[in-house]
Amino acid sequence: MSFITDIQTLKDLNILGKYRRDSIFSLYNQTSTFGGERLLEDMFQNPLTKLADIQQRGAVIAFFRQQKKPFAIDLDDLELAQSFANSYARNSYLASMFTVSRHTVLAKLGLDEERKHFESGVRALLRLLASLRDYLSALYAADQDQVLPYTPLNHSWLGNTAELTQLQQEVAQNERLIPLKVAAKCDYYLRHKWAAAIQDALAMVYYIDAYQAIAAVANERNFVPAIPCETDLQVLEVKNVYHPTVPHAVGNDLYYRNEENLIFLTGANMAGKSTYMKSLGIAVYLAHMGFPVAADAMRFSVKDGLYSSINVEDNIDLGHSHYYAEVLRVKKIATAVHKGNSLLIIFDELFKGTNVKDAFEATLAVTSAFQRHTNCQYLISTHIVEVGEKLQEDIPQVQFIYMPTVMKAQVPTYTYKSEKGISSDKHGMVLIQKENVLELLEKSRTKF
Repeated sequence: MSFITDIQTLKDLNILGKYRRDSIFSLYNQTSTFGGERLLEDMFQNPLTKLADIQQRGAVIAFFRQQKKPFAIDLDDLELAQSFANSYARNSYLASMFTVSRHTVLAKLGLDEERKHFESGVRALLRLLASLRDYLSALYAADQDQVLPYTPLNHSWLGNTAELTQLQQEVAQNERLIPLKVAAKCDYYLRHKWAAAIQDALAMVYYIDAYQAIAAVANERNFVPAIPCETDLQVLEVKNVYHPTVPHAVGNDLYYRNEENLIFLTGANMAGKSTYMKSLGIAVYLAHMGFPVAADAMRFSVKDGLYSSINVEDNIDLGHSHYYAEVLRVKKIATAVHKGNSLLIIFDELFKGTNVKDAFEATLAVTSAFQRHTNCQYLISTHIVEVGEKLQEDIPQVQFIYMPTVMKAQVPTYTYKSEKGISSDKHGMVLIQKENVLELLEKSRTKF
Protein backbone atom coordinates (compact mmCIF):
# COMPACT_ATOMS: atom_id res chain seq x y z
CA MET A 1 0.00 0.00 0.00
CA SER A 2 1.33 3.43 -0.97
CA PHE A 3 1.64 6.27 1.53
CA ILE A 4 -1.45 8.47 1.18
CA THR A 5 -0.77 12.15 0.52
CA ASP A 6 -1.22 14.68 -2.27
CA ILE A 7 0.37 17.60 -4.09
CA GLN A 8 -1.21 20.17 -1.77
CA THR A 9 0.40 18.56 1.27
CA LEU A 10 3.79 18.27 -0.43
CA LYS A 11 3.58 21.97 -1.34
CA ASP A 12 2.43 23.00 2.13
CA LEU A 13 5.38 21.24 3.74
CA ASN A 14 7.81 22.10 0.91
CA ILE A 15 8.91 18.45 0.71
CA LEU A 16 9.92 18.11 -2.93
CA GLY A 17 11.68 20.50 -5.28
CA LYS A 18 15.00 19.61 -6.81
CA TYR A 19 15.61 23.21 -7.82
CA ARG A 20 14.20 24.82 -4.67
CA ARG A 21 17.05 25.44 -2.27
CA ASP A 22 14.76 25.61 0.77
CA SER A 23 12.93 22.32 0.08
CA ILE A 24 13.39 19.32 2.35
CA PHE A 25 14.62 17.33 -0.64
CA SER A 26 17.32 19.93 -1.35
CA LEU A 27 18.37 19.78 2.30
CA TYR A 28 19.12 16.06 1.98
CA ASN A 29 20.33 16.11 -1.62
CA GLN A 30 24.09 16.09 -1.11
CA THR A 31 24.52 13.33 -3.68
CA SER A 32 27.39 13.32 -6.16
CA THR A 33 25.84 11.21 -8.92
CA PHE A 34 22.76 11.51 -11.06
CA GLY A 35 21.87 7.93 -10.18
CA GLY A 36 22.15 8.68 -6.47
CA GLU A 37 19.96 11.74 -6.87
CA ARG A 38 17.28 9.73 -8.72
CA LEU A 39 17.29 7.13 -5.94
CA LEU A 40 16.89 9.88 -3.34
CA GLU A 41 14.00 11.39 -5.33
CA ASP A 42 12.29 8.01 -5.40
CA MET A 43 12.57 7.75 -1.60
CA PHE A 44 11.03 11.19 -1.20
CA GLN A 45 8.18 10.40 -3.54
CA ASN A 46 7.40 7.04 -1.92
CA PRO A 47 7.34 7.07 1.90
CA LEU A 48 7.00 3.64 3.48
CA THR A 49 3.94 2.20 5.22
CA LYS A 50 5.30 -1.09 6.58
CA LEU A 51 7.00 -1.16 9.97
CA ALA A 52 9.67 -3.66 8.84
CA ASP A 53 10.57 -1.57 5.77
CA ILE A 54 10.96 1.61 7.83
CA GLN A 55 13.08 -0.23 10.38
CA GLN A 56 15.29 -1.72 7.67
CA ARG A 57 15.97 1.58 5.95
CA GLY A 58 16.58 3.27 9.27
CA ALA A 59 19.11 0.57 10.15
CA VAL A 60 20.98 1.07 6.86
CA ILE A 61 21.10 4.84 7.37
CA ALA A 62 22.34 4.35 10.94
CA PHE A 63 25.04 2.01 9.63
CA PHE A 64 26.26 4.58 7.09
CA ARG A 65 26.25 7.27 9.77
CA GLN A 66 28.82 5.20 11.66
CA GLN A 67 31.26 4.93 8.77
CA LYS A 68 34.29 7.18 9.16
CA LYS A 69 35.61 6.88 5.62
CA PRO A 70 33.14 7.49 2.78
CA PHE A 71 33.35 5.86 -0.62
CA ALA A 72 35.29 8.30 -2.82
CA ILE A 73 33.51 8.62 -6.16
CA ASP A 74 35.71 9.89 -8.98
CA LEU A 75 33.11 11.57 -11.19
CA ASP A 76 35.35 11.59 -14.26
CA ASP A 77 35.96 7.86 -13.94
CA LEU A 78 32.28 7.24 -13.29
CA GLU A 79 31.25 9.13 -16.41
CA LEU A 80 33.76 7.22 -18.55
CA ALA A 81 32.75 3.91 -16.97
CA GLN A 82 29.04 4.56 -17.51
CA SER A 83 29.61 5.57 -21.11
CA PHE A 84 31.66 2.45 -21.83
CA ALA A 85 29.35 0.02 -20.00
CA ASN A 86 26.23 1.42 -21.64
CA SER A 87 27.57 1.48 -25.20
CA TYR A 88 26.91 -1.18 -27.84
CA ALA A 89 27.65 -4.71 -26.62
CA ARG A 90 29.25 -7.38 -28.83
CA ASN A 91 27.71 -10.81 -28.46
CA SER A 92 30.84 -12.84 -29.13
CA TYR A 93 34.56 -12.74 -28.53
CA LEU A 94 35.13 -12.79 -32.30
CA ALA A 95 32.99 -9.68 -32.76
CA SER A 96 34.92 -7.96 -29.98
CA MET A 97 38.21 -8.93 -31.66
CA PHE A 98 36.96 -7.31 -34.86
CA THR A 99 36.06 -4.10 -32.99
CA VAL A 100 39.43 -3.63 -31.31
CA SER A 101 41.27 -4.63 -34.50
CA ARG A 102 39.45 -1.81 -36.24
CA HIS A 103 40.66 0.57 -33.53
CA THR A 104 44.23 -0.59 -34.13
CA VAL A 105 44.01 -0.09 -37.90
CA LEU A 106 42.54 3.39 -37.49
CA ALA A 107 45.27 4.28 -34.98
CA LYS A 108 47.97 3.31 -37.49
CA LEU A 109 46.30 5.65 -39.95
CA GLY A 110 46.59 8.47 -37.44
CA LEU A 111 42.95 8.22 -36.31
CA ASP A 112 43.58 7.36 -32.69
CA GLU A 113 40.50 8.83 -30.99
CA GLU A 114 38.36 5.67 -30.97
CA ARG A 115 41.14 3.56 -29.45
CA LYS A 116 41.88 6.19 -26.79
CA HIS A 117 38.22 6.52 -25.91
CA PHE A 118 37.87 2.73 -25.69
CA GLU A 119 40.92 2.30 -23.48
CA SER A 120 40.02 5.18 -21.17
CA GLY A 121 36.56 3.62 -20.70
CA VAL A 122 38.04 0.20 -19.92
CA ARG A 123 40.56 1.55 -17.43
CA ALA A 124 37.97 3.80 -15.73
CA LEU A 125 35.49 0.96 -15.36
CA LEU A 126 38.10 -1.43 -13.98
CA ARG A 127 39.34 1.21 -11.52
CA LEU A 128 35.78 1.82 -10.38
CA LEU A 129 35.11 -1.90 -9.91
CA ALA A 130 38.33 -2.34 -7.95
CA SER A 131 37.56 0.62 -5.73
CA LEU A 132 34.00 -0.59 -5.16
CA ARG A 133 35.21 -4.11 -4.32
CA ASP A 134 37.63 -2.80 -1.70
CA TYR A 135 35.00 -0.51 -0.19
CA LEU A 136 32.38 -3.27 0.00
CA SER A 137 34.90 -5.52 1.68
CA ALA A 138 35.49 -2.86 4.35
CA LEU A 139 31.76 -2.28 4.75
CA TYR A 140 30.99 -5.95 5.29
CA ALA A 141 33.81 -6.20 7.83
CA ALA A 142 32.11 -3.40 9.81
CA ASP A 143 28.57 -4.78 9.43
CA GLN A 144 28.15 -6.43 12.83
CA ASP A 145 24.34 -6.13 12.75
CA GLN A 146 24.06 -7.74 9.32
CA VAL A 147 22.08 -4.98 7.63
CA LEU A 148 23.85 -5.11 4.25
CA PRO A 149 22.63 -8.55 3.09
CA TYR A 150 19.12 -7.04 2.82
CA THR A 151 20.25 -4.24 0.51
CA PRO A 152 21.38 -4.01 -3.14
CA LEU A 153 24.93 -4.29 -1.75
CA ASN A 154 24.46 -8.03 -1.14
CA HIS A 155 25.92 -9.15 -4.47
CA SER A 156 29.18 -11.07 -4.17
CA TRP A 157 30.23 -11.11 -7.83
CA LEU A 158 32.90 -8.46 -7.40
CA GLY A 159 34.78 -10.40 -4.76
CA ASN A 160 34.40 -13.89 -6.18
CA THR A 161 35.30 -13.66 -9.84
CA ALA A 162 38.92 -14.61 -10.47
CA GLU A 163 38.50 -13.65 -14.14
CA LEU A 164 37.82 -10.04 -13.20
CA THR A 165 40.91 -9.93 -11.01
CA GLN A 166 43.00 -11.39 -13.80
CA LEU A 167 41.62 -8.90 -16.33
CA GLN A 168 42.38 -6.00 -14.00
CA GLN A 169 45.96 -7.24 -13.61
CA GLU A 170 46.46 -7.66 -17.35
CA VAL A 171 45.25 -4.11 -18.05
CA ALA A 172 47.30 -2.66 -15.18
CA GLN A 173 50.47 -4.30 -16.56
CA ASN A 174 50.04 -2.42 -19.84
CA GLU A 175 49.94 1.23 -18.86
CA ARG A 176 50.69 2.62 -22.31
CA LEU A 177 48.64 0.43 -24.60
CA ILE A 178 46.30 -2.51 -23.96
CA PRO A 179 47.31 -5.47 -26.17
CA LEU A 180 44.87 -6.58 -28.86
CA LYS A 181 43.82 -9.85 -27.22
CA VAL A 182 43.38 -8.22 -23.79
CA ALA A 183 41.39 -5.37 -25.30
CA ALA A 184 39.09 -7.85 -27.07
CA LYS A 185 38.63 -9.69 -23.77
CA CYS A 186 37.74 -6.42 -22.04
CA ASP A 187 35.20 -5.57 -24.71
CA TYR A 188 33.53 -8.98 -24.60
CA TYR A 189 33.58 -9.51 -20.84
CA LEU A 190 32.74 -5.99 -19.69
CA ARG A 191 30.07 -5.19 -22.26
CA HIS A 192 28.51 -8.62 -22.83
CA LYS A 193 29.37 -11.49 -20.51
CA TRP A 194 29.34 -9.40 -17.32
CA ALA A 195 26.96 -6.68 -18.54
CA ALA A 196 24.19 -7.38 -16.02
CA ALA A 197 26.62 -7.70 -13.09
CA ILE A 198 28.31 -4.43 -14.04
CA GLN A 199 24.96 -2.62 -14.18
CA ASP A 200 24.35 -3.98 -10.67
CA ALA A 201 27.73 -2.63 -9.62
CA LEU A 202 26.89 0.83 -11.00
CA ALA A 203 23.58 0.67 -9.10
CA MET A 204 25.60 -0.06 -5.94
CA VAL A 205 27.58 3.12 -6.51
CA TYR A 206 24.35 5.14 -6.74
CA TYR A 207 22.96 3.41 -3.65
CA ILE A 208 26.11 4.17 -1.64
CA ASP A 209 26.06 7.75 -2.89
CA ALA A 210 22.44 8.29 -1.78
CA TYR A 211 22.89 6.76 1.67
CA GLN A 212 26.18 8.55 2.25
CA ALA A 213 24.41 11.83 1.50
CA ILE A 214 21.58 11.07 3.92
CA ALA A 215 24.07 10.06 6.61
CA ALA A 216 26.25 13.12 6.08
CA VAL A 217 23.32 15.55 6.41
CA ALA A 218 21.99 13.75 9.49
CA ASN A 219 25.41 13.78 11.17
CA GLU A 220 26.14 17.38 10.31
CA ARG A 221 22.80 18.58 11.71
CA ASN A 222 22.53 16.12 14.61
CA PHE A 223 19.22 14.73 13.40
CA VAL A 224 17.89 11.72 15.30
CA PRO A 225 16.35 8.42 14.16
CA ALA A 226 12.58 8.23 14.55
CA ILE A 227 11.49 5.01 16.27
CA PRO A 228 8.55 3.35 14.44
CA CYS A 229 5.84 1.43 16.30
CA GLU A 230 2.82 -0.64 15.34
CA THR A 231 -0.11 1.33 13.93
CA ASP A 232 -2.51 -0.02 16.58
CA LEU A 233 -0.61 1.77 19.36
CA GLN A 234 -1.69 5.15 17.94
CA VAL A 235 1.30 6.91 19.48
CA LEU A 236 3.10 9.98 18.22
CA GLU A 237 5.67 11.58 20.51
CA VAL A 238 8.28 14.13 19.49
CA LYS A 239 10.67 15.94 21.78
CA ASN A 240 11.99 19.34 20.74
CA VAL A 241 10.92 18.96 17.11
CA TYR A 242 11.87 21.93 14.94
CA HIS A 243 11.75 23.03 11.33
CA PRO A 244 14.88 21.67 9.61
CA THR A 245 15.34 24.57 7.16
CA VAL A 246 14.54 27.51 9.46
CA PRO A 247 17.73 29.10 10.87
CA HIS A 248 17.90 28.97 14.68
CA ALA A 249 14.52 27.23 14.82
CA VAL A 250 12.92 26.77 18.25
CA GLY A 251 11.85 23.24 19.10
CA ASN A 252 8.67 22.04 20.78
CA ASP A 253 7.31 18.85 22.33
CA LEU A 254 4.16 17.17 21.04
CA TYR A 255 2.46 13.93 21.90
CA TYR A 256 -0.66 12.01 20.93
CA ARG A 257 -1.92 8.90 22.68
CA ASN A 258 -5.06 6.84 22.11
CA GLU A 259 -8.07 9.11 22.71
CA GLU A 260 -5.94 12.26 22.99
CA ASN A 261 -5.80 12.47 19.23
CA LEU A 262 -6.35 16.19 18.60
CA ILE A 263 -4.24 19.24 19.37
CA PHE A 264 -6.08 22.56 19.12
CA LEU A 265 -3.57 25.36 18.47
CA THR A 266 -4.10 29.08 18.99
CA GLY A 267 -1.92 32.17 19.00
CA ALA A 268 -1.48 35.54 17.34
CA ASN A 269 -0.24 36.07 13.81
CA MET A 270 3.56 35.67 13.59
CA ALA A 271 3.64 33.71 16.86
CA GLY A 272 4.88 30.61 15.03
CA LYS A 273 1.77 28.46 14.55
CA SER A 274 2.43 27.58 10.91
CA THR A 275 6.08 26.72 11.54
CA TYR A 276 5.04 24.60 14.53
CA MET A 277 2.59 22.69 12.31
CA LYS A 278 4.99 22.27 9.42
CA SER A 279 7.71 21.02 11.76
CA LEU A 280 5.48 18.15 12.87
CA GLY A 281 4.33 17.36 9.32
CA ILE A 282 7.87 17.28 7.97
CA ALA A 283 9.07 15.07 10.83
CA VAL A 284 6.24 12.58 10.29
CA TYR A 285 6.84 12.50 6.53
CA LEU A 286 10.59 11.92 6.93
CA ALA A 287 9.99 9.33 9.65
CA HIS A 288 7.92 7.29 7.20
CA MET A 289 10.85 7.40 4.81
CA GLY A 290 13.06 5.93 7.53
CA PHE A 291 15.07 9.18 7.60
CA PRO A 292 16.49 10.97 10.66
CA VAL A 293 14.41 13.96 11.78
CA ALA A 294 15.00 17.41 13.25
CA ALA A 295 14.24 16.68 16.90
CA ASP A 296 15.80 15.38 20.10
CA ALA A 297 13.69 12.21 20.02
CA MET A 298 10.73 10.79 18.12
CA ARG A 299 8.50 7.74 18.49
CA PHE A 300 5.57 7.17 16.14
CA SER A 301 2.99 4.64 15.08
CA VAL A 302 3.18 3.94 11.36
CA LYS A 303 0.41 5.79 9.54
CA ASP A 304 -1.26 5.20 6.19
CA GLY A 305 -0.69 8.78 5.16
CA LEU A 306 -0.54 12.51 5.85
CA TYR A 307 -2.71 15.42 4.73
CA SER A 308 -2.34 19.12 5.37
CA SER A 309 -4.40 22.20 4.57
CA ILE A 310 -2.17 25.20 5.11
CA ASN A 311 -2.00 27.27 1.93
CA VAL A 312 -5.24 26.41 0.11
CA GLU A 313 -5.93 28.82 -2.76
CA ASP A 314 -9.05 29.73 -4.67
CA ASN A 315 -9.50 28.47 -8.24
CA ILE A 316 -10.68 31.17 -10.63
CA ASP A 317 -10.77 28.78 -13.60
CA LEU A 318 -13.26 26.51 -11.82
CA GLY A 319 -15.12 29.37 -10.18
CA HIS A 320 -14.17 28.25 -6.67
CA SER A 321 -13.95 30.94 -4.01
CA HIS A 322 -11.39 30.64 -1.24
CA TYR A 323 -14.03 29.37 1.15
CA TYR A 324 -15.38 26.82 -1.32
CA ALA A 325 -11.82 25.62 -2.01
CA GLU A 326 -11.42 25.12 1.75
CA VAL A 327 -14.65 23.13 1.92
CA LEU A 328 -13.55 20.89 -0.95
CA ARG A 329 -10.23 20.37 0.79
CA VAL A 330 -11.95 19.33 4.01
CA LYS A 331 -14.25 17.02 2.03
CA LYS A 332 -11.29 15.29 0.38
CA ILE A 333 -9.62 14.68 3.73
CA ALA A 334 -12.90 13.61 5.34
CA THR A 335 -13.34 11.05 2.56
CA ALA A 336 -9.93 9.55 3.36
CA VAL A 337 -10.79 9.44 7.07
CA HIS A 338 -14.17 7.85 6.31
CA LYS A 339 -12.42 4.99 4.50
CA GLY A 340 -10.78 3.99 7.79
CA ASN A 341 -7.25 5.14 6.99
CA SER A 342 -4.86 5.95 9.81
CA LEU A 343 -3.70 9.49 9.05
CA LEU A 344 -2.03 12.57 10.47
CA ILE A 345 -4.08 15.61 9.48
CA ILE A 346 -2.98 19.23 9.78
CA PHE A 347 -5.39 22.17 9.35
CA ASP A 348 -4.06 25.71 9.60
CA GLU A 349 -6.89 28.18 10.31
CA LEU A 350 -9.94 26.28 9.08
CA PHE A 351 -12.44 28.30 7.04
CA LYS A 352 -10.62 31.61 7.11
CA GLY A 353 -12.28 32.44 3.78
CA THR A 354 -15.68 33.18 5.32
CA ASN A 355 -17.19 35.42 8.00
CA VAL A 356 -16.47 34.87 11.69
CA LYS A 357 -19.89 33.40 12.52
CA ASP A 358 -19.80 30.80 9.74
CA ALA A 359 -16.15 30.05 10.49
CA PHE A 360 -16.97 29.48 14.17
CA GLU A 361 -19.82 27.08 13.44
CA ALA A 362 -17.97 25.22 10.69
CA THR A 363 -14.70 24.92 12.63
CA LEU A 364 -16.48 23.64 15.73
CA ALA A 365 -18.59 21.11 13.79
CA VAL A 366 -15.75 19.80 11.65
CA THR A 367 -13.25 19.61 14.51
CA SER A 368 -15.70 17.71 16.70
CA ALA A 369 -16.55 15.30 13.88
CA PHE A 370 -12.93 14.58 13.03
CA GLN A 371 -11.93 14.00 16.67
CA ARG A 372 -14.31 11.06 16.94
CA HIS A 373 -12.23 9.16 14.36
CA THR A 374 -9.55 8.06 16.81
CA ASN A 375 -7.53 6.10 14.25
CA CYS A 376 -6.30 9.49 13.03
CA GLN A 377 -4.40 12.29 14.74
CA TYR A 378 -5.06 15.98 14.17
CA LEU A 379 -3.34 19.32 14.58
CA ILE A 380 -5.82 22.17 14.03
CA SER A 381 -5.14 25.88 14.43
CA THR A 382 -7.52 28.84 14.49
CA HIS A 383 -7.84 32.47 15.54
CA ILE A 384 -11.37 31.82 16.75
CA VAL A 385 -10.69 31.15 20.41
CA GLU A 386 -14.39 30.69 21.12
CA VAL A 387 -14.17 27.37 19.31
CA GLY A 388 -11.51 26.24 21.76
CA GLU A 389 -13.59 27.33 24.72
CA LYS A 390 -16.54 25.34 23.44
CA LEU A 391 -14.38 22.29 22.78
CA GLN A 392 -13.05 22.49 26.35
CA GLU A 393 -16.60 22.06 27.57
CA ASP A 394 -17.57 19.25 25.18
CA ILE A 395 -14.46 17.16 24.48
CA PRO A 396 -12.04 16.69 27.38
CA GLN A 397 -9.67 14.59 25.24
CA VAL A 398 -8.62 17.60 23.15
CA GLN A 399 -5.21 19.08 23.96
CA PHE A 400 -5.09 22.88 23.94
CA ILE A 401 -1.79 24.46 22.98
CA TYR A 402 -0.95 28.07 22.21
CA MET A 403 2.02 30.03 20.92
CA PRO A 404 2.56 32.92 23.34
CA THR A 405 3.17 36.60 22.68
CA VAL A 406 5.26 38.77 25.01
CA MET A 407 4.66 42.52 24.84
CA LYS A 408 7.77 44.67 25.20
CA ALA A 409 7.16 48.41 25.19
CA GLN A 410 3.88 47.88 23.34
CA VAL A 411 5.68 45.81 20.73
CA PRO A 412 4.76 42.11 20.38
CA THR A 413 7.60 39.61 20.57
CA TYR A 414 7.42 35.84 20.29
CA THR A 415 9.07 32.95 22.11
CA TYR A 416 7.98 30.30 19.54
CA LYS A 417 7.76 27.93 22.52
CA SER A 418 4.36 26.32 22.92
CA GLU A 419 2.42 26.35 26.17
CA LYS A 420 -0.73 24.64 27.38
CA GLY A 421 -3.98 26.55 27.10
CA ILE A 422 -5.85 28.86 24.72
CA SER A 423 -4.55 32.24 23.59
CA SER A 424 -6.77 35.23 22.89
CA ASP A 425 -3.84 37.33 21.69
CA LYS A 426 -4.74 39.57 18.75
CA HIS A 427 -2.22 42.13 17.59
CA GLY A 428 -3.42 43.09 14.14
CA MET A 429 -3.94 46.73 15.04
CA VAL A 430 -0.70 46.83 17.02
CA LEU A 431 1.24 45.86 13.92
CA ILE A 432 -0.64 48.36 11.77
CA GLN A 433 0.20 51.08 14.26
CA LYS A 434 3.80 49.94 14.52
CA GLU A 435 4.23 50.33 10.78
CA ASN A 436 2.47 53.74 10.83
CA VAL A 437 0.01 52.65 8.15
CA LEU A 438 -2.84 54.93 9.28
CA GLU A 439 -0.51 57.86 9.83
CA LEU A 440 0.89 57.44 6.32
CA LEU A 441 -2.58 57.43 4.77
CA GLU A 442 -3.72 60.37 6.86
CA LYS A 443 -0.78 62.51 5.74
CA SER A 444 -1.28 61.68 2.07
CA ARG A 445 -5.08 61.82 1.85
CA THR A 446 -6.57 64.06 -0.79
CA LYS A 447 -7.92 67.37 0.47
CA PHE A 448 -10.85 69.08 -1.24
